[in-house]
Amino acid sequence: MKTKLLATCLSAAIVLTGCESLDGNYRGAAGAGIGAVAGGVIGHQMDSRKGRYVGAIAGALTGAAIGSYMDRQAQQLQSQMQGTGVNVQRVDDATLLLNMPGDLLFATDQYQIIPAFYQTLSTIANSANQYPDTIIHIYGHTDNVGTAEYNQGLSERRANAVAQSLVQQGGVNPQRIVTRGYGLHRPRADNSTPQGRQQNRRVEIYFRVIDANNPQAAYSAPY
Repeated sequence: MKTKLLATCLSAAIVLTGCESLDGNYRGAAGAGIGAVAGGVIGHQMDSRKGRYVGAIAGALTGAAIGSYMDRQAQQLQSQMQGTGVNVQRVDDATLLLNMPGDLLFATDQYQIIPAFYQTLSTIANSANQYPDTIIHIYGHTDNVGTAEYNQGLSERRANAVAQSLVQQGGVNPQRIVTRGYGLHRPRADNSTPQGRQQNRRVEIYFRVIDANNPQAAYSAPY
């Protein structure tokens, strides 16, 4: 039964509809309330005995090449994202973060991407394709207005919408994408002020390089 549920979710591929009945190991590695691209890498099933992904995407780096690789992508995106409202941050040697304010991406309480932002997502997709030796984590976040359940679902749908755009419009390999919704549970600022709530409504994209010496690290959440 677990295998059938997992296969059903994966067969949806780019549709990105929610598959909340994944088996425990898959959900644990990927996050609850995830879509077909969400919370796991398409084509990478979990070995329930070992808790590891079966298979790997071709391409991996080692040693100093990791830092140099991510330096180049960071520099490219910092230049390209100027004036878009997207903040580019180097998290560590192997991880790059793009923080996208939700108000630029979506209308209030919606998960359909505002058309004016598609060009920015296309630029991000082009960079992802130029630097293919990474796993891409897409996380949706909300403020605390409304119920936790509502915000959880909204954050998942928003993360999936961004992933769908990168795959369908940008041509990014869906095997590289992991998505998750965090709802209201990881605020960046104080939700008691309008300014704080605005900062908390966001979508984050993490690029995590595949280290040949520890490839599973690229699939794990950066926090």
